Amino acid sequence: MRYFFLISIAVLGFGCGSLKNSDTTDNSGEYAINTKVVLDEEDERKFNYYFYEGNRYKAINETNKSFMYFAEALKIDSTCSACAYELSRFLIGNEDLDEAEVLMDRAVRYSPDNRFYINLYSRILQANNKGDKAVKVSDKLLDIESSSVDDLYFAAQVKVQNGLYDEAVEVLNVIENQIGVNQNLVFEKVQLYMESGEPKKAEDELIRLSEKFPGNHDFKIILGDFYLENGDLKKAFEQYDFVKEKDSENGKVLFSLSNYYLEAGDTTRFKELLMEGFESDDVVFDDKFRRFVPFVSGKDMSDNPLSKKDLTNIYEVLLSHYPYQSELYTSYSEFLKSEGEEDKARVILEKSLELDASQPELWQEYLFTLSGSGDNSELKKKSQEAITFFPDVALFRLFHGISLFQTGDTLQAIQTLEKGLELTDDNRGLKQRFHAYLGDFYHSSDSIDRAFQEYEKALKIDENDVMVLNNYSYYLSVLGKDLDKAERMSAKTVEIEPGNATFLDTYAWILFKKGQFLEAKFIIERAIDNMDEPSGVVVEHYGDILFKNGNINGALEQWKKALEIGGHSDLLEQKIEQKEYIDEN
Repeated sequence: MRYFFLISIAVLGFGCGSLKNSDTTDNSGEYAINTKVVLDEEDERKFNYYFYEGNRYKAINETNKSFMYFAEALKIDSTCSACAYELSRFLIGNEDLDEAEVLMDRAVRYSPDNRFYINLYSRILQANNKGDKAVKVSDKLLDIESSSVDDLYFAAQVKVQNGLYDEAVEVLNVIENQIGVNQNLVFEKVQLYMESGEPKKAEDELIRLSEKFPGNHDFKIILGDFYLENGDLKKAFEQYDFVKEKDSENGKVLFSLSNYYLEAGDTTRFKELLMEGFESDDVVFDDKFRRFVPFVSGKDMSDNPLSKKDLTNIYEVLLSHYPYQSELYTSYSEFLKSEGEEDKARVILEKSLELDASQPELWQEYLFTLSGSGDNSELKKKSQEAITFFPDVALFRLFHGISLFQTGDTLQAIQTLEKGLELTDDNRGLKQRFHAYLGDFYHSSDSIDRAFQEYEKALKIDENDVMVLNNYSYYLSVLGKDLDKAERMSAKTVEIEPGNATFLDTYAWILFKKGQFLEAKFIIERAIDNMDEPSGVVVEHYGDILFKNGNINGALEQWKKALEIGGHSDLLEQKIEQKEYIDEN
């Protein structure tokens, strides 16, 4: 775990003012003597104008104009570090790190004691894989009196990035001398000592921390955790036992002790202490949830010490203590769904929405769960509630449109999706789903041309959407229109999902419509073999294809099967009676 603080680059409004000669060489010898130019009156007037305008446009976020003016200022005064700095920041935003490096080299040459310039230059060098130079430049921060603690952290961070752990520790020690013993500093040094293979020094740091703050028993627990992680169970237990004796109400030690007993092979005691930790009021929810998540994430792993019953019990305990934690409900519902308990998962999410309806993530999860239940009336009701709370969330309108269509209100469904489509913004995936469903809905309302337009838009975003490809190609085949295009689209679905009976049926039917009866027979038989449940439509198609292949008896047999199954065309009984294939068109 890293504790380094990343320093944000300040947007500074530097003015060069009157420029004077400055012969400066840094201690490393990296930079030669650099003398700032002295401008005559006319050049200084021009420079000040361009520099002022650069800052003015920067303040109103017109970066292109700002860049232009700073560039003009730098042409007049090539030693203007502030100009080079601003131009470099602009170039970083445009991913031109090489030119930004050149400019920041100039900035630091002429302002060797400016910590902001040193910081940015070091970052650019590191990004350009010039770690050695980045270290050398950032080391200048250690010699500047105005350097802040954050600057020193940054210098240490650069050393860590380049594998100089011992030197990084030395910088952290400098910081500690300034601000005193600090837990984050200690933890960082412990991590560095461990990475450099010096566990004894890491142990000494943790001991020093616990002795410096004897009233903070959390440091004793951390020391115990260190011992436990490194296999010294005896020393670990001594730390935990000390805390239990001195601070019997400390809940955090319960989790550490549970880990100790797990390592010791006593799973019964492990579970008892773990449950005590979850029930303890001394441990905040975030700590409990972090402790719990790894067990849930690894619930199917053979070495998970908690059974599914144990996990369920912990969820129930946490819910009783924290009834308003939305992430807990979401996690529990996902757990229940993974166990096949969809109905219970839906109840959990519904309960969470009763407690707090202000979480769009909960609504999203709930509507997804509800949509899988097949209860379209409830989906219509709840998605409308979600829209009431969040009128600008496109996904909720998608759910509502689907529920309207499923309950027979196609026109309202189309209107709902058209409104939702306006709200998708740059979410291409969601936009694609809107176009796909609009294609289905428009087709259902006999707006065929509009349906095909929507399918085209959906495929432009995702050319491999198998449902759109299948529906589009099938509807074309029904019309006997663009059959070559229909065949290409349908063939792609079979290529992507070769075992999908629906896609195979569509492909066979398109071949049938093109008069390729033998090929159609081969494909439809693959569809029949891949059906989980018999389909009247597919079986009827099989009969049609057999008829065109000259197998009249086989066709009659399949048509009669389709009649028994149901879901066939309106012409099926007439086909059987006349013993003849009848084209629906």
